[in-house]
Amino acid sequence: MDAHFFHALTLELEDNLKGRRVEKIFAPADGVWTFALQSKGGKEYLLFRPAKSVGLLFLSRVKPVNPPSPPAQVMWLRKRLAGRRIFESHYDWINLRIAYTLSPGKEPGKYRYLLLDMKKGVSLLHDLPADFSLPVAWPSYADIEADPEIWKNYPQISPPLRKALSRLSETDGQKLLSNLEKAENQSFYLAENSKGELTPPRVWDDGKGETQRFDSAIEASSIYGEKVLFPVMEQMEHSEQRSTLKSGRKKFKKIFKRIEQEEERLQALLDRKIEAEALQAEMYRLKDLRELDKVTVTHPEHGEMKVLLDPALTPTENMQRIFRFAAKAQRGFKHMERRKREVEAEHETFLQSNLMPASSADQKKKIEIPKKYKNIAAALFVSSDGFLMIRGKNSKANHEILSKVSSVFDYWFHVQGGPGSHVILKRDHPGQEVPERTFEEAATLAALKSYRCNDSKADVMCALVKDVRKVKGYAHGQVAVDNVLRNLHVNVDQTLEKSLAKK
Repeated sequence: MDAHFFHALTLELEDNLKGRRVEKIFAPADGVWTFALQSKGGKEYLLFRPAKSVGLLFLSRVKPVNPPSPPAQVMWLRKRLAGRRIFESHYDWINLRIAYTLSPGKEPGKYRYLLLDMKKGVSLLHDLPADFSLPVAWPSYADIEADPEIWKNYPQISPPLRKALSRLSETDGQKLLSNLEKAENQSFYLAENSKGELTPPRVWDDGKGETQRFDSAIEASSIYGEKVLFPVMEQMEHSEQRSTLKSGRKKFKKIFKRIEQEEERLQALLDRKIEAEALQAEMYRLKDLRELDKVTVTHPEHGEMKVLLDPALTPTENMQRIFRFAAKAQRGFKHMERRKREVEAEHETFLQSNLMPASSADQKKKIEIPKKYKNIAAALFVSSDGFLMIRGKNSKANHEILSKVSSVFDYWFHVQGGPGSHVILKRDHPGQEVPERTFEEAATLAALKSYRCNDSKADVMCALVKDVRKVKGYAHGQVAVDNVLRNLHVNVDQTLEKSLAKK
């Protein structure tokens, strides 16, 4: 997620979340968090998926389906976070971190902050890190133009932002930069790349492909988040992909840990350079001494210090050795910096391939239900517009496709006034629009497996799956519908099953 969009989003969320109670916490998939929030207009959820470039943070009225047994970390968080209110926000937006002050919990003085870190995930803290909320330094417009690697010292001046500035006149570029520095963003943009994939929201228009403009960062993040997360959640039903993501996360975690340990080792060697300088300053009195394991010396700037020595070496040899290792550490840091960038790029590529939905064309080629549902007695169809439709073959299957295969934002169809099969029309995300032709085809499929199958026309009702309830005591396949979205009067085309059946 772009740091400037993250900044604008968290500023809007501060007003939205302040005073609201966190009612429950879920983890619908590895690396995905759902916070159920107190809300007047029906349930609302804050969804969070940490990842530097493909990270998500958005509000939704739709709760992702959760696993039967919550992980241990979820239970730990529920015990310490559920029921507490969110208050002030604390920003470290340049590092994609936001912390919220929490109302007192069951353990007074403990876990006072909820931290959402796009790189590391969710945590509860007693105190904020010392480097939190430090002032952000900004370069001049001229410096940005002159230095293509300015992001190394000013992370907020990312390469995509430099490209955006290069397309603008100097006056417009300085205005954009000024707005970003003051966090005065009036417009937010979502665009599609050449492959038809949605790119993360930004506070400037890339000028590429089809672009949507929004006045609210919350609205832009919700539309993007739902379009990206829910299809991935559907893909994650496949145990093979879930296993790939889990093992990949572990692999990169180990690599980053090794890099961190090596950087700590190099830093320790580099820090000893001060000791070598102190020895050098007082070598006039030490050079003739032998078999010393430590010595007290005074550094011209850092004052008195104790220096550990190798007794097998002279003080001069110890000094030269420490200088040599410090120089080696300095060279090592350059190598580690390059290695870290390479691993981060590999990590981002891995996440992109596993945490982004397939393109529309790929999804149409690979339409299928997850393998663990293959034993359901259901017929699969693909609409003329490329949407998957699932129809139960018996009452048990009608029950199972509603409870196991469908998402709350999918559409449900059933003939009016008598017995028939359920039909589920799958959607990728809650905001996905379905063409009228696909609605009619799904309704016709429902009519063809009902008591109206031999009639020329039939009436079929359509509802969102979230409004269709299985009622205790009802037979398999019998449901209660809380809200019928629409009624369709369709021609019962006997040839439709064959033409739309999934091969």
